[in-house]
Amino acid sequence: MLSRHSKAMAILMLSIAVAVGGLVLTRHVIAVAGEADAERLNRSILDYIAQKNPQAPIRAFQRFPEALVAEAQKSNLDHCLVLAQAEVESEFHHDAVGAAGEIGLFQILPSTAAIMEPVVGPFRRPVGVKAVRDAKSDAKSDAKSARDLGDLADPVVSTKFAMAYLRDIMTRRSSVRDALTEYNGGPAGRHPYYYRMVMGTYVEILERSELRCRFRETPKPSPVLTTLLTRA
Repeated sequence: MLSRHSKAMAILMLSIAVAVGGLVLTRHVIAVAGEADAERLNRSILDYIAQKNPQAPIRAFQRFPEALVAEAQKSNLDHCLVLAQAEVESEFHHDAVGAAGEIGLFQILPSTAAIMEPVVGPFRRPVGVKAVRDAKSDAKSDAKSARDLGDLADPVVSTKFAMAYLRDIMTRRSSVRDALTEYNGGPAGRHPYYYRMVMGTYVEILERSELRCRFRETPKPSPVLTTLLTRA
C-alpha cells in the first residue's frame, strides 16, 4: 500500500504530466491554426493575382505569397503595399521585360540585381535578352522571352531582390514615398507619379479583407457605445 507521501508524489507527478501535455497540445493547436491562417492568406493572394492577370501561370506564383509576406516584414512594410508595387510594375507578368531591359515581377535590371548579390545571393543571369516589350505586352511575347530571362523571371527571386534593393534605398530616404520614387526613377526621382500609382493600387487592395493587410482604419464607435462613454 502506498504511503501518504508516495500518493502525494504520484498525484504531483500526474499533475505535472497533464500540465506539460496540455501545454504541448496548446502549442500544437496554435501552430496548426497559424499554418491554416497562412495558407488562407496565400490562397487569397494567388486568387488576387489570377483576377488581375487571368493569363498568369499560377504554378509559377505558388511560392510567391510566402516570400511576399516574409520580405515585407523584413522591410517593415505592409505586404499589401508590396503587392500593389508588383501590380504597378508588371501587372503580375512574372516574365515581363521592360523597355530598358528590366525583368520580372518587380522589373529589376540585371545590373541592379548584381549589386544586391552580396545581400541576397547569386542569381542566374539572363542570356541574350533584348528589350523587346514592356510589361503590358501580350502573353505570347512573355512566353517567347521567358526562356532566356534567368532567375529574375522567378517571382520569389524578383521579390527578394526588389525588397533588398528597396531596403537599401530606405536607409538613405526618410519616407516610403521618396524610397519608392527612387526605386522607379533612380536617385534623381524622375517619375514622381510612380508613388501615386502604387498608393492608388494599395488603397484598392486595402478594401479586400481576405488579403489581411496590416493597415486598417479605426472603426467608428457605435452610437450605443458612444452614449455609454459619454454618460460614464
